[in-house]
Amino acid sequence: MNKYHVSFLHYHITFFTKHFRSLKDEEKTFIKKYFQSVSSHHEFKIVEMDIRECRVNLTIHCKTTHYIPKIMKALKGEAARFLYKAFSETKLNDKGSPSDQKYFIATEGTQLDKLVQRNMDVNKPIQN
Repeated sequence: MNKYHVSFLHYHITFFTKHFRSLKDEEKTFIKKYFQSVSSHHEFKIVEMDIRECRVNLTIHCKTTHYIPKIMKALKGEAARFLYKAFSETKLNDKGSPSDQKYFIATEGTQLDKLVQRNMDVNKPIQN
């Protein structure tokens, strides 16, 4: 941003829970509230948020000067700490972080869907 213009980007972000563990409804609600708090603190806007069983989909709107790894650390890393405080039994079940280390990000939604699908085809969870 300078005195002549302000630039913004939309990022489509997807990440999964560790071992594709399904989130409980109360965990989803907690995470949604937490993410809204993080977006306000880090000055970006969550345009869309969809949390399904083991997948989190976000569309954020932020300035081009935002550093995406910092946003992701605030969303994923800090969420784990607060989630474990609120739901201590979750920490025992997860044996570490509740989310997988990987995340997928794109500036266009269909591009992201293709990237995620390609990764899912390669890394399908083992079914018992």
